[in-house]
Amino acid sequence: MCRMAGIIANKEVDFHFSLILSKNSLRNQSKRNPDRWGTGYFENNTPKVKKDSQVAYQSKEFAQLSENVKSKIIISHVRYSSVGNINDRNSHPFIYKNWIFAHNGTLDKQTLKEMLNSEYLTDLTSDGIDSELYFRYIIQNIEETGNALEGIKKAINNVLNKAYYHGANFIMSDGKKLYAFKYENPLNLLKRNPKKPIYYRSKETKALIESKLLSNERAVIIASERMTDDEEWQTLNDGELIISDDNNIELIKIV
Repeated sequence: MCRMAGIIANKEVDFHFSLILSKNSLRNQSKRNPDRWGTGYFENNTPKVKKDSQVAYQSKEFAQLSENVKSKIIISHVRYSSVGNINDRNSHPFIYKNWIFAHNGTLDKQTLKEMLNSEYLTDLTSDGIDSELYFRYIIQNIEETGNALEGIKKAINNVLNKAYYHGANFIMSDGKKLYAFKYENPLNLLKRNPKKPIYYRSKETKALIESKLLSNERAVIIASERMTDDEEWQTLNDGELIISDDNNIELIKIV
């Protein structure tokens, strides 16, 4: 089962702790999810994605990116392939227009194709795997409704009612907000506010929080697995959607 993480912060930050240094970093998780990796972020409001043919824990580019890229938003994914070939094209995240998207689960590809209008089936960046089709179908509904929340709700309910699925989790962003949906596979939420006093067992976490306190940073983190064991993570329930910008967070039951 794939693993992914999405982070939105109140200012541009690097993501070295979550991707590399934390006790259960995404790099460590890639040892169980070896089918390549990808990381998406926004640079001058433009979505960017980096992918590599190596496993994340062996990839120099993964380590360098986590330390050198600064953005308010990042979506990173380590893949364990259930369908589709193992190649860079099929690695998540995917970009479409101004959106970045990563998925954890398996969906019926043929049903998704039948639900998509032809314009959303053109210029696919993968081999047409279920995850990118799922992404395009969500965007189709967002654009048809003219509203991100209503479009996501409509897309999710249609998919769950019409398509075979085993896990419909996703994390996506338009560069302004981070959206994360939980269905079947695990997904966890952390509101990292350095001003809130907590006892940290890990010296790495303590050092991170102290540095963020000095720079007045705060963040919301969504992750398949809890990356630390001394912070107040919240387990999401099936059907819950998180919507977060750099100031507010909403948790909405949509299924």
